[in-house]
Amino acid sequence: MEKLEVNKHIPFGATLQDVLNHPSLSDTKLKYLLRLRGIYLEDSKNNDTYPILLSTILSPSEFEYIKENIRGKELNQKIASRPLAWHNTEDLIKVVPDKIDLNKILKDADSKQTVISQTNFAMVEGNPNKVKMQFRCQTNNYNSGWYRTKNEYEGEIIIEKVEENDKVYLRMLYTSPETLSIADLGVKHLVSDFKNKKYTKPNTEVERILYSNFTNEERMKFFLSLTDSSEVFEFQRATDLDMAPDRTMEMPVEIAKLMTGKVNTLKINGETLHEHYLIKENENHKYIELASVEALYNFSYHAAEGSCVVQFGFNGYFKKRLSNIEFSIDVSTVNLKDEYKGASKDKVRLFLLQEFEKFKMEKYNWLKYQSISKQYTLSNE
Repeated sequence: MEKLEVNKHIPFGATLQDVLNHPSLSDTKLKYLLRLRGIYLEDSKNNDTYPILLSTILSPSEFEYIKENIRGKELNQKIASRPLAWHNTEDLIKVVPDKIDLNKILKDADSKQTVISQTNFAMVEGNPNKVKMQFRCQTNNYNSGWYRTKNEYEGEIIIEKVEENDKVYLRMLYTSPETLSIADLGVKHLVSDFKNKKYTKPNTEVERILYSNFTNEERMKFFLSLTDSSEVFEFQRATDLDMAPDRTMEMPVEIAKLMTGKVNTLKINGETLHEHYLIKENENHKYIELASVEALYNFSYHAAEGSCVVQFGFNGYFKKRLSNIEFSIDVSTVNLKDEYKGASKDKVRLFLLQEFEKFKMEKYNWLKYQSISKQYTLSNE
């Protein structure tokens, strides 16, 4: 099929559905699009919003709203981190290969992606135990429809050695789905290389934070731990929660009321997050699936102060309910105080992204340690 020019045609029918399935278009955004038409729905699940949007033709301004949401999300850097047990005492810069051939790795994996440029691994800020490589790819497939014009996207693979817990963290900085796919294959290649060189044990696997890693209660606890304060961040309020009653569970009466009208997702907004009975009362947590959170934080560090919106979690889980969706972080908005208006927002966003990633790993490791300690205590009673 010949590709249609996105700036000359507005999608409709099945092609529009491909567009609406993009992970950047949350249920909240689709509901807002309907409100622009004067249509208000109590329930915003896909089965309700799609028929309405697909049965009519989008206006140019509505399609521009969709394109801007997709484009804006894909330009923002996001991050995912994979810890790996480490058994080598040398500096990373001495043991990490100078370069990996991403195009060969992609070819061996039968990937249709193409890398148009990449750098060697180099130290970050002179730290021999933190190295990174950067790459650039061009979108040249339109499996998700023809709404994306051909563009170039950047990604990074960062490897950092953490001495105190004998681990390296393989971090993927990505923008578009293509850059995530490429970085993922690059990380897998590096892990295989590290095993062959005995920097890590042959049976060691990288740790991925997946939706399926948690029970409903554990997942809720993990998300709530990220509303604590850190050295950089101070939680203000939740702006959007992607959550739903777990339909596989037999609900208590007070929660069953939420199922009226086949409620699929819930929205909790504002400072009362921790006071909402579904969250405040621990006994309710096992009945609730929490997939992602969008929250406002104040931040402060030596180079800047202000506020930011951070979206974290298993983005898009409720669209397909895939249990292997990986935890990701996106600093979507940065607002600087007046005295820091001269600071580069891109540099501030990147710093905040990496700091929130560290904050997330601290909380995840602590909760994992608590779980192991609890199991050990129970086994010895």
